[in-house]
Amino acid sequence: MTVSESSERVVDKQKQRLAHELLTSFFILSKTARLYESDNESYLSHADQFFEKFHQFREVRHSTTIKMVRNRFFADDQFVNIIKDDRIGVYSVIERWAELGIGGLIIGDTVNPEQMDIFIHLLWTFEDPEGDPFRKLAVRLTESGVDSISLMPRQKFMDRSKMTAESRRLIRQQTRDTFFRSIGVVKEALSAASQDQKIPVARTKRVVHSIIDQITEDEAALIELASIKDYDEYTYAHCTNVCIYSVTLGFHLGLGRKELAELGFAALFHDIGKIKLPNDLITKPDRYDEYDWAQMHQHPVLGAMTVAKTLRLDSNSARAMAVAFEHHINPDYSGYPQLPEPRPINLYARIVSIADSFDALTSGRVYIKNAIPPDEVLRKLMYQMKAKFDEFLMRIFVGIVGIYPIGTLVLLNDDSFAIITRTNPDFLHRPEVRVIADRQGERKEVVWVDLADESNGDLDIVRIIDPKKYDLDMSRYILND
Repeated sequence: MTVSESSERVVDKQKQRLAHELLTSFFILSKTARLYESDNESYLSHADQFFEKFHQFREVRHSTTIKMVRNRFFADDQFVNIIKDDRIGVYSVIERWAELGIGGLIIGDTVNPEQMDIFIHLLWTFEDPEGDPFRKLAVRLTESGVDSISLMPRQKFMDRSKMTAESRRLIRQQTRDTFFRSIGVVKEALSAASQDQKIPVARTKRVVHSIIDQITEDEAALIELASIKDYDEYTYAHCTNVCIYSVTLGFHLGLGRKELAELGFAALFHDIGKIKLPNDLITKPDRYDEYDWAQMHQHPVLGAMTVAKTLRLDSNSARAMAVAFEHHINPDYSGYPQLPEPRPINLYARIVSIADSFDALTSGRVYIKNAIPPDEVLRKLMYQMKAKFDEFLMRIFVGIVGIYPIGTLVLLNDDSFAIITRTNPDFLHRPEVRVIADRQGERKEVVWVDLADESNGDLDIVRIIDPKKYDLDMSRYILND
């Protein structure tokens, strides 16, 4: 890593920290304003803390944006992974902004404490019985002399429970297009690398950005596609799946778009070294013997060398080399390749290690020859995490995939079969499901049910079902509309 790249990483981490501190201070100030007037000592103290964080974050910017998208908060374009703990007032702000139709704030560089006081107290006291709170609150702010805080309207997303069949079809079609285009680009890139030709970097970067866009909008739809394990061209699908899992994990860590792009690029090529191994080893139907494993253990080194040979040296290729080389090195420095002496393992490699292991074990292809159910894989990875995985990253990954992993078939207590389609982070035991069969057999029209919704309180998951026992092709339900 060059000095300039190292400096970039320091700046990025500093921006993440400042964004988190800014939003935390904003929530605390908002909560305090519900309890105290603007001349209260406690309120004044928190207001001072907010302005301190605001000025640190703003630096040379002319304005700072705080916005909420699908109950996720951003400071400018920086996603901030705020734990929804109402001790700092997060839930209260989410609910109040929803009532007022607020999606965000643009805070100008001329804002002063008096203007912030007016806004923050109006946030809780403003009422509009006629039903147009957003517009009227904006007018009230202007009339009150607040000209350095502008309101952003709440983005309207279709309620998933009220989606029409056509809306779902269009969203799922867009997701499938991104997914299969990614597989095609990986195939093209690995084919070029196998002949020591240049990898199509521009197309690869475009598809990574498409994956980032999709994950930002609706991560569950891509993760559901990644749950399918019987694609004919497993190697290319595996690289795509690992990219999806890795970028989603990076997004939940609060990585910026530039970092997510580098992580996704590296994840796509984490196993590029395998193209230099004999094909009959990769496709061997039997378990590996000692000689097979000795060959397989070469692929991280081969991967770093292949990236160096087929990509121009820049930040993307440098991180791709690090991930290819390090993604099988464990936190306790077991694994492979062996390092001459212990040193910190790259964050991206630690992320990819989790994504790679989860997808490989649930697929039952290269390292093991029988797929393990996703819930069992998660238990296995959690058991091993202190030695083999980053414990903090592993816990975030479980929250993303869910204790009932997306794409898993489950039995409900009304004897219906359903596929897990989306996790509910605040209610991991009650995800969203798609009911595909009931006592009368397979349903002609699937039903989407959010188990976290109070109206579905009588429905519960009984257990996970192995679709093979019922001769069910899960890909047919996931890929079809």
